[in-house]
Amino acid sequence: MHASLFFHDNANYFAGSELRAMAREGIRATSLIRRAGCGDRRAAEALHIGFWPFVREFELAIDKQHLPRDPLQQRFANASRARVNQTFIELAKAVAAMKQEEGSHASHWKKDAQCLGLASLEGPPVVPSVQALIESSYSKDLPHFFSVLAGTEFVAEELSAYLTRQPAYLQQFSRKRWIWGEVHLIPHDDGPSHLEIDLDLARAYSEDDRSAKARIEAAIVETITLYARSANEIEAALVPIAESA
Repeated sequence: MHASLFFHDNANYFAGSELRAMAREGIRATSLIRRAGCGDRRAAEALHIGFWPFVREFELAIDKQHLPRDPLQQRFANASRARVNQTFIELAKAVAAMKQEEGSHASHWKKDAQCLGLASLEGPPVVPSVQALIESSYSKDLPHFFSVLAGTEFVAEELSAYLTRQPAYLQQFSRKRWIWGEVHLIPHDDGPSHLEIDLDLARAYSEDDRSAKARIEAAIVETITLYARSANEIEAALVPIAESA
């Protein structure tokens, strides 16, 4: 991990390898993702349509979140004022960059859908677990909010790593590439990644660091589970529609 804003031991503090393995295994175990990877166009279309409401809302959720300084100033009161001020400047830049990149990711999702032959992503009702993901992303409980973001990054990275390596999936797109997946695999050589920032801020906004680890990791696990459940609900709701079209 790169140096984070507030903590320098996050790589050892969190069970990152175990959480990543859970995301990888959970997503790849779903029939929808396996079918999409094997070149099932109906599954690929359902993936893009079904998860679009969350992809669209995720950027807005980040933009609307208020990040108060007082809890962080109180928690890190022993740090020098200059260091605290510089950290808040870096925090503002990091959150602004995250919001901008999520907007870019949403644009990539729409363009990939067009390259898949989809004229529109609108229409079908939002499945319950995707709605739950949307509501979680608007949480005002900041440790939970950043835990949801961290769980989302684990899933996005593992989903991208899997599907960008499936030739049968890529062949479904007119440009033979899945750009949304590619951009989630670009190394963050110039600073901490979204995932590293999310974990750092989930911990920083927690009132008690002694119990933060369990609560943050539990929220990440819940988020990962919601993604897998969403994939199953999307397949059940949308693939039959595609089959009867």
